[in-house]
Amino acid sequence: MYLPKHTSWLNQIEIVFGMIMRKVIRRGSFTSVADLQEKLVRFIAYFNEVFAKPFRWTFTGRPLQTGEPKRTGKRRQRFQRINDLRY
Repeated sequence: MYLPKHTSWLNQIEIVFGMIMRKVIRRGSFTSVADLQEKLVRFIAYFNEVFAKPFRWTFTGRPLQTGEPKRTGKRRQRFQRINDLRY
């Protein structure tokens, strides 16, 4: 399965792992794997209690309304003609 690198959920995961790295792992000293696991669970619980907010979903399922068609610039039109000639 192909997942593009620019997907928004992947960005969110990278943000969470970055926070865990900066706030827990990089600054901590751990005596065992169980100690690391316990500190991670405590950090996640703290984060969820203090910083987490519900997400208000605003998508209605209807297609976006479009006004006038976008005008393409002369440069874009020129490159489009070049691309059309290649194929």
